[in-house]
Amino acid sequence: MSDLRKKAMTRLVLCAVALVASIIFSVLLLTGNLDGQTGSGDSTPVTGDTTSAAAGVDDPTADSFPAEATGDTAAPPAEEQPAEPEPTPEPTPVPTFDGLSVQPAVIYNEGEQPSYTVTPDNNLNMRAGPGTDYDKVSKVPASTVVTALGANEDGSWVVVNYDGKYGWLKAEFLS
Repeated sequence: MSDLRKKAMTRLVLCAVALVASIIFSVLLLTGNLDGQTGSGDSTPVTGDTTSAAAGVDDPTADSFPAEATGDTAAPPAEEQPAEPEPTPEPTPVPTFDGLSVQPAVIYNEGEQPSYTVTPDNNLNMRAGPGTDYDKVSKVPASTVVTALGANEDGSWVVVNYDGKYGWLKAEFLS
């Protein structure tokens, strides 16, 4: 046999082996017996019957299959398992500001609270509610820096804590 014939014969044998391997792989993939695991644990043995793995499967594109279709008898199908109840989230406690007649409509989260400076030419009356009709709680000196904890709906008044007391300040006198 010539060298050329030996090389051709070797290539022909290699192509035949690759073709057989491709066919076996395709059959295993289509029947569902190719699960990527080694060993025979509880997997279904490969037989000549290629329809046994798909028995009981109505929709081959479905995401879940009955237990008898996969050979898994340990767990019932997903639709028969009782659903775990979703935990109800704990309501976030709304802070209340003691001493105020009216609580703020908007409450700023910690780290998002804006800082203001009382205008230099005014001492501000801190009030129990967002308006001049409410009682005076305290006085905030001019040029004092305060942190807003909340505000009314339109943002024209803000709630601050000054000298250990909560009160409302008119936003137009803050910068």
